[in-house]
Amino acid sequence: MGGIQADRRLIITVRNHFAALQSLFFLTIILVVILYFFNFDRGMVIAFAIGIGIDAITSLYLHFAYLSKNKGEEYEVRDTELIRRKGGKETTYKNNEIEKIIVHLSPALYKNSNFHLLAIEGYHYAVVKLKTGEELILTCLLAPRIDKSLKQMHGVLFEKQKRLFCMI
Repeated sequence: MGGIQADRRLIITVRNHFAALQSLFFLTIILVVILYFFNFDRGMVIAFAIGIGIDAITSLYLHFAYLSKNKGEEYEVRDTELIRRKGGKETTYKNNEIEKIIVHLSPALYKNSNFHLLAIEGYHYAVVKLKTGEELILTCLLAPRIDKSLKQMHGVLFEKQKRLFCMI
């Protein structure tokens, strides 16, 4: 495995966990700084706590849903195939066996922006539709930008769809 380029090997790592959660951490820090300048006014604290609580709950929901979907899986993206490794079994999907790849992105990611107002905007996933009818789901926990990783495959129809809440 040492010879595989990092952007071609898709696997859940600690780095990918933090990449998905970074907006939540960043937003929390910004809100604490704002609260500091307002001397932690009780009304402001309650309003911000409710806002960050809603964002945190929805983000963590997506995070755990994505984790349960791709836990124990590893993918390798090649120009002509996608290799899936799970439970000691390796399956190769040639590009001509793939009908299309549909990537579900938040509006910010759809515009290729790294600026997110909400933590849920960093979550996205791809559906690899095979000609057999089978579907593979690859989430952003496998790679911080799953769309860019899969775009490396040659001759595969690639579709982007904008969604506010990218629930699987």
